[in-house]
Amino acid sequence: MPEVTCPRCETRQPIGAGAAGYTCIRCGATWVFATCENCGQRFHMPPDATSWSCPNCGHQNGPAVPVVPGPAAAPTAAPERSSAVQRRRRLRLGTIALVSIAAIVVGSFLLTRGGGTTGTRSPSADAVATMCLHLRDLQTPRVDAFTRVANELAADADAIEAAGTPQTADAVRRLRRAVIGYRDALQTQAGDDTAAAAAMAQALGDPDIPC
Repeated sequence: MPEVTCPRCETRQPIGAGAAGYTCIRCGATWVFATCENCGQRFHMPPDATSWSCPNCGHQNGPAVPVVPGPAAAPTAAPERSSAVQRRRRLRLGTIALVSIAAIVVGSFLLTRGGGTTGTRSPSADAVATMCLHLRDLQTPRVDAFTRVANELAADADAIEAAGTPQTADAVRRLRRAVIGYRDALQTQAGDDTAAAAAMAQALGDPDIPC
């Protein structure tokens, strides 16, 4: 018999073969399985989701198949659940907008540093410019993009520290942890990413991140 892990409480449990969804035996959350129309990957979804972005390829999908009635689909609970989903979507869109603004600042930073003078730049400036360039990938709210940024930021922090700017290196490492946290939130479509989004916004706004 196949097994699944509840995204909310992480309880491992068996389900029937070919089941379209299930209700968690521990926390009572109701889930259906949705398959991305573009890449074919399958994910957990709340039964009342109206649309969702695939964490694997970024494709915007329609609603999941409405199956598996249970406590989470009760009429009295549906409005609160729908409201919570809408709040998470608005927050996610706000975070994406914040990252896009940061990318514009990155472009301005690179133009300022790269134009006007042809003198020798310090190793620290070069390392920071490279790090700022890597942040452009945050414009794509996908698991693979955020994983790539996290890997790049680890190397960037080491390079910045070796160039003699340990305070900036520490800020980059804090940003990397925030990126990983938000990436993990993206992997769970029904998860509450409020804290992860706030942490990434705070890390991007750190004055020691000169982008």
